[in-house]
Amino acid sequence: MNKRKESAVIFKELLDHIGMSANKLSQELGYSTNSFLYNIKNGKNNITQKIAQQITDIFKDINYTYLLTGIGTLTKNQSEPIPDNVYINTNGNKFTEKKDGSFDVTVRYLSFNRYNSYLRSLKDDSFTYDWDETTFCVDQFGKGNYLGFKTYSMSMNGGMLYDTPSGASLLGRELGKHHWEDGFRPSDSGWVILTEKNIFHKDITQFNKEKKTIICSSRNDSPEYVDFELQLDDILQIFKVIKRTF
Repeated sequence: MNKRKESAVIFKELLDHIGMSANKLSQELGYSTNSFLYNIKNGKNNITQKIAQQITDIFKDINYTYLLTGIGTLTKNQSEPIPDNVYINTNGNKFTEKKDGSFDVTVRYLSFNRYNSYLRSLKDDSFTYDWDETTFCVDQFGKGNYLGFKTYSMSMNGGMLYDTPSGASLLGRELGKHHWEDGFRPSDSGWVILTEKNIFHKDITQFNKEKKTIICSSRNDSPEYVDFELQLDDILQIFKVIKRTF
């Protein structure tokens, strides 16, 4: 797995281009403290989607995708183009078309055993999760939000074709919250469910629209893997697993 271009390097390019200090930019963005931007400058934080959007709302020539990924150029009118076979969706996922018509999609990569750090990054603006990246081969370009995962459980390994062993890498496509009340169709390789306390790779076997709950089930028949119920209000994101590598 490769890390994307460091946010600190991108941020320094930005400050040099706009002729501002981190403190002055903090004021322009309306922040009461400059600590978060200084942490980007010092390499402790990454540029988030929220920060990138705020910057590009003010500085119209700045390339939103470049701030997040380092792909392309800092400004929209620079001459260095994105290669013809590279497509970037609105969520920053990079799709590289190959000669056979398939695509390599480059995604951020969340390891199940580092989930507590990821949760901290959601709750603490001064802390940023240190993302890795990985690449999966897919059949077509996608407009959704894609994320990679590494699982460390045997609960979804029942020995069948679409089952998943511990240590597998998963490519997930997010199911937006506005679709949750429509229910959850069966998924060959299951779902990754991110909650306020934990992360799970499970099948969603029941959905109660009135109670706003789901039942999560495993494929391993071992008695340690019992079904359990989750409230939708306690769930942050749900991803359908569309690709596995192991």
